Amino acid sequence: MNSPRVYQTEAIVLKRIKLGEADRILTLYTPNLGKIRAVAKGSRRTTSKLGGHVELLTHSQLMLARGRNLDIVTQAQTIDNFLALKDNLDKLSFGLYISELVDSFTPDHVDDRRLF
Repeated sequence: MNSPRVYQTEAIVLKRIKLGEADRILTLYTPNLGKIRAVAKGSRRTTSKLGGHVELLTHSQLMLARGRNLDIVTQAQTIDNFLALKDNLDKLSFGLYISELVDSFTPDHVDDRRLF
């Protein structure tokens, strides 16, 4: 059975990589799909509607469209941006370290609701 072309999921942004002049490749951890990668087109532009919703360690509700190689983020809405964590350097360092561990030690597309 084919999966839907457009789908919606919650996700925490674990990692961002620059792609071209205005895009980013995101590594996302989702409750139902596990770790996935997606492209946020135009998210590096100052006028981007996606920009603030796909920052590191942000919990967002995302609408994604399936692409050939990577899915594409079409809409995003922040659920929690964890400002208390980002205002404290020690907490931020620990949060980024945990996100690196999750990215390094979890396989792609293997869901683990407890880890989320």
